[in-house]
Amino acid sequence: MANKILVYSTLGCGYTDVVKAELERDGKDYEEINLSLHPERWDEILEYTDGVKLTPVVIDGEEVTVGVNGIGCVS
Repeated sequence: MANKILVYSTLGCGYTDVVKAELERDGKDYEEINLSLHPERWDEILEYTDGVKLTPVVIDGEEVTVGVNGIGCVS
């Protein structure tokens, strides 16, 4: 069974919209975790963002991608 792709997002982040559109275009299932609605979950990704509250963060198995081409939304 494949690992579920996790997409950590915040409200109004256009970079997250780009990531989600690409996943949907490629037919990939993902779970979105909106950190604006669930701020208690920031701790799950801060190790990947050097402590900066930055989205999107995509976790696909062992592969972690922060931002889009290194750019994202800072909260």
